[in-house]
Amino acid sequence: MFERFTKDARAVVIGAYEVCRARGDDEIGPVHVLLALTATDSPMRGVLAQHGLEAASVDEALRAESNPGMGPRRGLDDDDAEALRAVGIDLDAIRAAVEASFGEGALDGPVSIPSGVDDDELGLAGARGRGRFRFGGGHLPFTGGAKKSLELALREAIRSRSGEIRAEHLALGVLRADDLAVTRVLWHLNVDSRALRTDLEDLLRRSA
Repeated sequence: MFERFTKDARAVVIGAYEVCRARGDDEIGPVHVLLALTATDSPMRGVLAQHGLEAASVDEALRAESNPGMGPRRGLDDDDAEALRAVGIDLDAIRAAVEASFGEGALDGPVSIPSGVDDDELGLAGARGRGRFRFGGGHLPFTGGAKKSLELALREAIRSRSGEIRAEHLALGVLRADDLAVTRVLWHLNVDSRALRTDLEDLLRRSA
């Protein structure tokens, strides 16, 4: 169904890897995705900033909450997959969407940065690496919460009848994932998640 992530969405995924590595964390969680979203060079960054979500404020909130962890330290198991299917989310669908953009087995291998990525274009200097982009088990795996965020991003793209997964869909997925670290950040910064979601959906409609 989906041929690719947009350039902005790919930049967010690469940015989440870079944020995780820079913080010295050993797994990529929803908070890393949130931090990467605050660094995107797009109108969505302005929407997040209007609600108090900027890289510095999110980082400060994490320190204030004394939350070194980035979500559950496990991947999605069969029970998780069944629960997601019950609300109309199919793990196989997100796997197909991710693999269409990043290659077969992208959710199963170690994270690395694709060769040929234009760092200046993505605004992610230093993100260049070797080999194709892969997520999953390895030295920097995605947590179950991060995988759930991707699942929900796909769901948001389907709901908005989009033929691609955009950075806004990733933001909506992170908000819907109910990750503890993200929830603490939103609480600390007094973010009205419902209002933020509405503004992100409005942005999607305007740019459709």
